[in-house]
Amino acid sequence: MPIVNRQMPATRCQSGFTLLGLLFLVAVIGVSMAALGTLWQTASQREKERELLFVGDQYRRAIESFWNMPLPEGTPRRLPKNFDELIEDPRFPQTVRHLRRIYPDPMTRSVEWGVVKGPDGGIAGVYSLSEGEPFRRANFPSAYQAFDGQPSYRDWKFLFAASNPDASAAASDAALPAGAPDGAANVNSTTAENEAPADTEKLKKVNTCHAARIQGNLACQAVLEQSGQAAWSACANPVSAQFSKCLSGL
Repeated sequence: MPIVNRQMPATRCQSGFTLLGLLFLVAVIGVSMAALGTLWQTASQREKERELLFVGDQYRRAIESFWNMPLPEGTPRRLPKNFDELIEDPRFPQTVRHLRRIYPDPMTRSVEWGVVKGPDGGIAGVYSLSEGEPFRRANFPSAYQAFDGQPSYRDWKFLFAASNPDASAAASDAALPAGAPDGAANVNSTTAENEAPADTEKLKKVNTCHAARIQGNLACQAVLEQSGQAAWSACANPVSAQFSKCLSGL
């Protein structure tokens, strides 16, 4: 029988090209989505790293404030036994707060933190329980240069050197933008305004000034989180002025 060459209908040929085009488009979209997913995950982790630096620094500052707070005569200086003592200092009859709230670990989203114990058994520092490998490997603030090259977030330890409290004062600009709140009352100065006076009544007045400053700083910190740096500056400047006025009136 003679062989007859029969051409494929044009519509079937076009359908084949259309199917190949769709498959190629799906492949391109899949690769693009995977790349976007990777970028999003990287950006998310970097944001968590920045949050960890901020939150860890807030805990360190609160511990520093607890240690440096002027105390009634005869009250031993010590580190906080737990986080609740940073929320409300039990050494004073009036409410004194060093930390606005218990911050969760940004990496694990849990309120459970690793704790570094001080010589007296109190809390000297905190660290994340995440075993993740940091993206940031260098260029940390001067107070946290020990974080350079650390293999996991567990090695980012936010410590207050209670045995040498003045040494931690250099960390006042750590992990925060210029002019950011101290998160707690920093009582690092060696001037007379921070020395515990012998007179009990005067001591109470000094503590009242510091307590008011703490409350003001915590309120301004909330303003920073909600409204940004400019709003914080408008809040923090009157707090600082009122604190100076309070001490000058003693």
